[in-house]
Amino acid sequence: MFARFPSELQKFLQRFHTRTLTTKHFNFFSLAAGLFGLTFMGSSKDMLPETLSTFALFGFVTFTVLALAELVFQCIEQLANRLSHESNYYWATLVLVAWVLGSINNELTVPIIMLSFAMILRGLIVGFGQILRNK
Repeated sequence: MFARFPSELQKFLQRFHTRTLTTKHFNFFSLAAGLFGLTFMGSSKDMLPETLSTFALFGFVTFTVLALAELVFQCIEQLANRLSHESNYYWATLVLVAWVLGSINNELTVPIIMLSFAMILRGLIVGFGQILRNK
């Protein structure tokens, strides 16, 4: 009876998120983490300059966390897609579980916040990549 129209924020966010599910971004993050890991191993074995070790370790950790965030994102979206549900309910459940775990055990607050930032950073990187690809 009543039509539901997306808000301006939803329209903006839809540019970043398409409904087609792919492992392309996970493969990119995994490949980047692997290359940074190889660079770190090469610098720790004195095959590459020692000054690269800190940069390579930072890149390895960052892209590994982004790959794990992409894997979590794809798992939730695939589950919602296979069960023909809206993924918003799964995300709300994940936020509720994180909130309850953070309330019960205060030591989990920092990892939950770091995972949240990784998911936001992952969304920005993937979204800007899609915008640049569509231009």
